[in-house]
Amino acid sequence: LPWAIKIYASCSTYITLEGVFQAIYRSLRTNVTRLEIDSISENEQRQATSVYEHRYRRRGCRRAYDEERHGGMKRVDFLMGRSRFLGISNS
Repeated sequence: LPWAIKIYASCSTYITLEGVFQAIYRSLRTNVTRLEIDSISENEQRQATSVYEHRYRRRGCRRAYDEERHGGMKRVDFLMGRSRFLGISNS
């Protein structure tokens, strides 16, 4: 899914790389909605579910495992291991 990630200057008139990376991280850690899940094919839903399960199962400690598992599917799971940065644009 193509999500637009809006980035705002935190303290000045310009954005920083740190701000860009934080915004991308926060956006991809956002829980997906039922509408987003329903917008992809059944095969893609299975793939995203598999990625989600792999993400929480690889946690080293029980507490982190439980937090990730109970936190639900995130946008990062929809990447299904694929990612490509297409750049920054003014909007």
